[in-house]
Amino acid sequence: MKTKTCEICKTEQSILFRIKVKKGKIWMFVCKYCCEKSQELENYKYGGTWKGSRH
Repeated sequence: MKTKTCEICKTEQSILFRIKVKKGKIWMFVCKYCCEKSQELENYKYGGTWKGSRH
């Protein structure tokens, strides 16, 4: 199973969530914990789920 690093907390994960937290900024991959924390931000936008088991 492949892993990627959460761009906020830097932990290795096999499931990450693609999000934006600033208007017009680039997408980033974050873990479940960081994704849930980011949902409170005004410009939060969800863009899909990356799963290491599919790659």
